[in-house]
Amino acid sequence: MGEKNDAFCTFMEKEDVFADFINGTVFGGRREVAPEELETVPGIYHAKKRNGRKGGTRGRYRDVAKKRFREGTCCVLTVENQSELHYAMPARCMEYDALEYAGQLRKRRIRHKREKDLKGSAQFLSGLTPEEKLDPVVTLVFYHGKKKWEASRDLHGMLNFEGENEMFRKYTANYWMNLYTLEDLKEEQFTTGLRDVIAMMKRSEDKEAMKAYCRENENRFQEMEEETYDVISVMINHKKMDEYKEKNRTEGGKVNMCRAFDEMMADSKRDGIRIGEKRGERRGEKRGEKNGERKFAALAGRLMKDSRTADLERAVNSEAFRRKLYREYGVG
Repeated sequence: MGEKNDAFCTFMEKEDVFADFINGTVFGGRREVAPEELETVPGIYHAKKRNGRKGGTRGRYRDVAKKRFREGTCCVLTVENQSELHYAMPARCMEYDALEYAGQLRKRRIRHKREKDLKGSAQFLSGLTPEEKLDPVVTLVFYHGKKKWEASRDLHGMLNFEGENEMFRKYTANYWMNLYTLEDLKEEQFTTGLRDVIAMMKRSEDKEAMKAYCRENENRFQEMEEETYDVISVMINHKKMDEYKEKNRTEGGKVNMCRAFDEMMADSKRDGIRIGEKRGERRGEKRGEKNGERKFAALAGRLMKDSRTADLERAVNSEAFRRKLYREYGVG
């Protein structure tokens, strides 16, 4: 899944961050989901294998999955994090949702079988009573990769409806994926540390923009939660952020990211100067080599013209003698 996806999924496991993400994406910042309404559920599904005679199951794993309970209702909310393009994402999400519904049906059948309360063939066949409803499943995909999302956003986009297949399009069930890209998100619609994570991710390619955002929100960045600092460190992909964190801890287990970021900028500047100096040295060495070659070629030509082959041979092996001959012939 990758370091960035791992870090973001761990961050999203927190109920307040998860609720904030749902509110900031689906509801445009309105506080419709509260952290205390959420309950973490295992996002692991097992589908039966059908490879010849081989039996067993194969695992399917959600990134983050929670149930939201309110006034006797339940809704399954899930988030899939993507740092790379995935051309089969609609089908993958559809499979996850189908496995979730299949799991709900299986639990209902087991309960009814235990309680022996089903009546009639239709109820036995379906494993449900007429008034029973399954819990809805909402899957969100958060894509935070660098490339623009150019993959399909629904199942129909993955299907071949060319030629004679076109007549079947309206009869083919579609599945629409709830995709949110980094550029879709507005950091001001989030209220937890997620706000600053999103903001820094959006500016990760521009250190000056990150610095400006840090200064604009100095009060929060001077006392940042360690978990927020850690996920930002991974998302902006700077190797020394752990080192900066240890030097900039504050009371209460928080981190002064303003100072850490200043250190990062200073180190980046010094690294840039060192790289520039090394490149300059290499260019200077190359220019010096070329100039030396030209000087020696000119000297060799003069010596050959004057039939001084012995002096030419000596000049090849003695730098001091070469300098003397350069002065003699005025080669510069």
